[in-house]
Amino acid sequence: ELVEKAVEKIDESIELHRPFVDDVHLKCPHCGKPMTRVKDVIDCWFDSGSMPFAQHHYPFENKENFDELFPADFICEGIDQTRGWFYSLLAISTYVKGVSPYKRVLVNDLILDKFGKKMSKSRGNGVDPFELFDKYGADALRWYLLYVSPAWSPTKFDEDGLKEVLSKYFGTIKNVYTFFTLYANTDNVNPRKFFVEYKDRPELDRWIISKYNNLVKYVRSSMVEFDLTKVVRAIQDFVNEDLSNWYIRRSRRRFWATELTEDKKAVYVTTYEILVGLSQLTAPFAPYISEEMYINLTGEKSVHLSYYPQTNESLIDENVEHRMDLIKDLVKLGRASRETTKIKVRQPISKILIDGKYEELISDLTPLIMEELNVKEVVFENNLNSFMDFTMKPNFKTCGPKLGSNVKAFASELSNVNALEVISAVKNGGIYKMAVNGAEVEVDEEMLDIRIAAKEGYDVEMDNNLFVILDTNLTKELIDEGYAREFISKIQQMRKNNGYEMMDNIKIFYNGSEEIQNAVKSFDEYIKSETLAVSIEKTDDTSYEVQNLNGFDTGIKLEKIN
Repeated sequence: ELVEKAVEKIDESIELHRPFVDDVHLKCPHCGKPMTRVKDVIDCWFDSGSMPFAQHHYPFENKENFDELFPADFICEGIDQTRGWFYSLLAISTYVKGVSPYKRVLVNDLILDKFGKKMSKSRGNGVDPFELFDKYGADALRWYLLYVSPAWSPTKFDEDGLKEVLSKYFGTIKNVYTFFTLYANTDNVNPRKFFVEYKDRPELDRWIISKYNNLVKYVRSSMVEFDLTKVVRAIQDFVNEDLSNWYIRRSRRRFWATELTEDKKAVYVTTYEILVGLSQLTAPFAPYISEEMYINLTGEKSVHLSYYPQTNESLIDENVEHRMDLIKDLVKLGRASRETTKIKVRQPISKILIDGKYEELISDLTPLIMEELNVKEVVFENNLNSFMDFTMKPNFKTCGPKLGSNVKAFASELSNVNALEVISAVKNGGIYKMAVNGAEVEVDEEMLDIRIAAKEGYDVEMDNNLFVILDTNLTKELIDEGYAREFISKIQQMRKNNGYEMMDNIKIFYNGSEEIQNAVKSFDEYIKSETLAVSIEKTDDTSYEVQNLNGFDTGIKLEKIN
């Protein structure tokens, strides 16, 4: 009543002063219709200003199909609107229509500082979003807020986390896009003008295509659940782990090929398809970089006018994924073993031993493992126990309270089971089921005291029921090849620093110890082929740039051949 009286007074004042002004401009803030009275404006705005009525301008429009559009699928507001907006809409709709105006309520929780404190001026812990836009871009800020926690959980905002997202995701996708466009422009290749049948593409291409289509399936199902945190995390993981760190890295030499073979066409068209698909997948969350990538790649008007990607079930091959993912996991363990034993990746080793049960599945992919881990041989071993020393006994501090008087029986039964089988099962949070005094006991890693050590000359790494054993014995020939590979690495870096073009031929001059001389002499042709060198000459000149090759200072000078 008070509001109505106030509105009447305002309207009377408007009418009183109307003759003294040229015009009084009134219009509904929602629909924009011109009005003559404040009361008309408020009535129109109020009647159409609550979701889902407002979005259809009901009851002024869409009366004929309103029942098809009502109630709304969901409403999304901050947690502070629980008693206000959510309740008000529910009350109004129940009074007017007899039902709830929305099917689901999505509540955004508060954004806090990195310590979980509410942001406020008095604390001085607030952030200026416009400064963050200028510093990192709107895409990165949007992505980070979705990535760090679900919208319905309090978000602890940490600028360091924003920097990490900018580096790990946006830096990576830009690098992949730049790599692709660089070589496509250099080769004058347009993947829109040709196509390679999926069945004719190499397994690596079919793997990334299958992973992408599974990603699309996961993204769409997560979006149906309104869980956008799962979406951006899955996309970021795909870009980092599958696309960049594996597919593009494994495909570099295919891009470098001089002729446009079917294999080179396949890698171009596959990378193109994945990048276009990713720009569409990420468009709702990172609209600006997605728009730029999509327009440049396709030549179309806008990514936001394209259809969201659909899963192509026919391109999902679980066997291909399982094979390649297993290779990736084995390589990861092999790298961890190298790190443990402090053997550089550029130092070749003689062999790696893998559980024999995988031989039938991945034996044809062993060259991939050999190249990734720089090993001469992959051995499938059915008895890994012979290369390991391990002990397993009860951890009485933790299993005592759980088993009580059955602890001794548990220790006795534990000595009779396959220790490797138990260890494989309980690692990384798994359980092993066994019978103790007629009752089933679920054994986890905390209940056991496990000690594993490789036998002399070997190193073992295990994770998620996978084992790899590295032969760490280094022969003189292997050590020399390690020097040669370090020599190549330093030269490649010098080429880059000198600004040489990719196909420039060079001459190499060096001075070094007897060990380095022997290594360079033994691998002369290999070094030349890798560095595009026409000659390698040993000199006594000490003015060359000094490089450290596995502990040996070596002077190196490059000369480009015009």
